Amino acid sequence: MKIAELELELEGISGTITRYTQNPYIVGYLNVLKKYVEQSNIEMIKMCLMKIIDWYKVNYDKIMSNQYVFNKQEHTDTRNLLNKILKELS
Repeated sequence: MKIAELELELEGISGTITRYTQNPYIVGYLNVLKKYVEQSNIEMIKMCLMKIIDWYKVNYDKIMSNQYVFNKQEHTDTRNLLNKILKELS
């Protein structure tokens, strides 16, 4: 995936995550990711993606078992997309 494609997906990724949490760390990672996508800074993009993927590793089961989360498929798709992007950039 090229940086331009990541830029297209970024609002959806961010929206899916921030509808679930306003945790300042994850919101910060998303904001920094946007900045580095604009700058095409591959190394910092990969670092941000790893932080967000790590957050999903800790929170994914909680999201899937939460009766108040109605966009569970979006979280699955987002998690898969993040992993795909990171793999393609590495």
